[in-house]
Amino acid sequence: MHPAFRFARSPRVLALCLACASLAHAETPTEEVTTPAEATAATPAPAHTGWTFGGVLRGRWDVRFNDAHGDGTRRTSNHLSFDTLILKADYDGQDYFASAQYRFYGGSVLYSHAGGYRNYPGEVSFPLQAYAGRRFANGDRVAIGLQPVVLDEQYWGAQVLGSIGFVVGLEEVYAPGITYRHDSEGYRLAAGYYPTSTPDGKGISRDGARYSTAFVQGDSYVPNGTSTSERDLVAATVDWDLLKHDDVTVSAAVSGLYSRLQDESGTPQGDGTRRALAASVKVSNGTWRGKVLVARQDISLPASRDTHVITVGGFDASYNIATKGTVVFAEVGRPLTVAGQPFDLYASLSRFIKDEADFTDSQRLTLGAAWSHGRLRVSSELLVGRNDPFVGAGQYISGAAEGGDDRYKTSLFTVIGYRF
Repeated sequence: MHPAFRFARSPRVLALCLACASLAHAETPTEEVTTPAEATAATPAPAHTGWTFGGVLRGRWDVRFNDAHGDGTRRTSNHLSFDTLILKADYDGQDYFASAQYRFYGGSVLYSHAGGYRNYPGEVSFPLQAYAGRRFANGDRVAIGLQPVVLDEQYWGAQVLGSIGFVVGLEEVYAPGITYRHDSEGYRLAAGYYPTSTPDGKGISRDGARYSTAFVQGDSYVPNGTSTSERDLVAATVDWDLLKHDDVTVSAAVSGLYSRLQDESGTPQGDGTRRALAASVKVSNGTWRGKVLVARQDISLPASRDTHVITVGGFDASYNIATKGTVVFAEVGRPLTVAGQPFDLYASLSRFIKDEADFTDSQRLTLGAAWSHGRLRVSSELLVGRNDPFVGAGQYISGAAEGGDDRYKTSLFTVIGYRF
């Protein structure tokens, strides 16, 4: 991925690196250590705790069944390494709330000397969020700062690495702005305006040291790379209850997003635009849960350049995605107790259906399980991807754009997190 590209100039390394980096997504909604303030911003807490400080230290174990040697021959690779250090500060008061989170990467096989790194923890770092807000007497909330963009739910499902929606910049996106939230009986409304994109953090890529997928200035290893940044993003989500009967609940949501893509190339190519629409349905019966989501993304670029691909980045790397396509996502899951130990089991499938006829679609199947005990949380996922930048060798730079080799790739990874 990132400079990893540079070391081997090979997408296989990128896939390895970014898959790890995007592990930051390991803060799924079921992981108590990672949603402290997001929950604060979304739902008033029943008890006000004032300031709390803490963090998470994570390691990971990767088994990649479709990796490759330097000469391109296939191999299975096995890596046990440091993943992330997360530092958090949260404030929960009667009228005010705030949250900040910063992440440190590096010092692992994913950020190696061969990739241009000095290989120490903290060599790559960036903020996840930093916002403050106020609750009003009627329960409405307003927040200002670096925070989640309100397009459907922040996390579409329970997966640690997210879905294909995360790859193309629709799931779990963060940006500086102002948001408004209103909860009423039977429905909920969220709207936000984000004047600029998340700032570039610390790393060796040109513009890719960020947490969530953002429009960036592409690195030299990205073919037909673009240089853009997102401005004046407006987003809104409305979700409402369709059914509540005993333990059965059914809800639906619709969302929309519009932004301007500012040209950062230094040449008079002109700005572009991004439009996205999403609709989802969630079902739960008290044990089983399920969700289906469809999201349409339409990115328009000036005719002076290739309008079919655009460069995005994150975790100190950059890659191309198709400008027009539809993401389909589905997940089912349930908690399960085995020998007195609590597990959360889930399976999800996501696909990026690209408009361009000669582009091959990207897809990912995730089979996962998570276990928590006190301050410890362990999550394991089996990933099967096709043209997926985060799964398998050779897919990273163009898998989500024109496509990779159109073959299924498989990997297994486990992340171990300790909350302090």
